[in-house]
Amino acid sequence: MTGSRLALVTGAAGAIGGAICADLAAAGWRVVGLDRQVPEKDAALVDFLQADLADSAGLAATLQAYSGRDEIAALVNCAGVSRVEPFVEQDSAVWQQLMQVNCMAVYATCQALLPAMIARGHGRIVQITSDSARTGAAGEAVYAGSKSAVVAFSKSVAQEVGRHGVTVNCVSPGAIQTPMSAPNQELLEKFARRVPLKRLGVPEDVAGIVTFLCSDSASYITGQVVSVGGGVTMVG
Repeated sequence: MTGSRLALVTGAAGAIGGAICADLAAAGWRVVGLDRQVPEKDAALVDFLQADLADSAGLAATLQAYSGRDEIAALVNCAGVSRVEPFVEQDSAVWQQLMQVNCMAVYATCQALLPAMIARGHGRIVQITSDSARTGAAGEAVYAGSKSAVVAFSKSVAQEVGRHGVTVNCVSPGAIQTPMSAPNQELLEKFARRVPLKRLGVPEDVAGIVTFLCSDSASYITGQVVSVGGGVTMVG
């Protein structure tokens, strides 16, 4: 990695975000976490920014005020929210929350940090999306739609900024065992039986590919969606 090794990870207080922070730190990155909730003391973080990702203006202001903003060489958008219920029963306020956190926050962080990456001639952006963006997911129509939007956005931005040495990729988790998924444990276990590898994923499965995509070894990879779902997307 040339130049700065400062990475910003949103959703750092979550299970997957925390695993990504730890893996990046182990690879030599200095990691700044961003989340609404302050994580437990974490040696992987050199700094933490508290911000509500449902508030795009507040998020942009937080990033604008951060003194190390222009040093950030890698951005990992891991923050996300979901809600499992039939679409016809879902309130529009839920749609707004899902789109705000899962989409608008991604747009805001990218717009805030891309100018410095472009000026530097180097940068890495990795978006955590979902296999549901490819396959759809009953009970998660708006969530899947929000993640699909991020995929299309990322491919479009990758085309815009590639000439400046900035790569933009998506990592697409399948069924990952986290505290957030615990209420849907029965559904997850049923889903795991469809997975060719016959198990649920763990946050560390996601973290490793994120660290790779932030590295020099991935300098010729951009606009891609990498599934971390045990092979389920190849069987439908």
